[in-house]
Amino acid sequence: MKSHRIIVILIMVSMLICVQQALHGQQNALTPEEQWSHLTKEQKDALREQYRAFKRLRPEQQQEIRSRLGQLQRMDRRERAAIMDSYAGYRKMTPQQRQQLEQNYQRFKALPPERQQQLREQYRKFQHMSPERRARLLENFRKWQELTPEERARLRRQNARKNNFF
Repeated sequence: MKSHRIIVILIMVSMLICVQQALHGQQNALTPEEQWSHLTKEQKDALREQYRAFKRLRPEQQQEIRSRLGQLQRMDRRERAAIMDSYAGYRKMTPQQRQQLEQNYQRFKALPPERQQQLREQYRKFQHMSPERRARLLENFRKWQELTPEERARLRRQNARKNNFF
């Protein structure tokens, strides 16, 4: 149910941003009625359906969406573009990938705050790596995942012995 809520929120925010961006490219001084008149029938129908879905949400869910929309509106164009790119990637995921993402997120939330911060720092370092180094790291990780638990244990022991020699 939580993943459904997240999806609804993402869809609502995405729709609002798309409409806002489409209209922002036009005149900024348009009234809401003028903005509405510039939408296609499909856009109007989609907005009506999204509005009905929004009204079916609990008040706290509606407030969360309003809050997130406010956050997005305060972001600069580059930050909003990054959010939209991320959301586009999410929409391309299969249901299984989305479920895995939700499970990973729940596991992350269950970690102690210190471990969460440590993982965030590691991810920041990963993002700042050169593309070649990132690719090498990801390839090594892929190979590590293919190993059996016994092979991993053997490599850990070898590495521990090697590090004791220095």
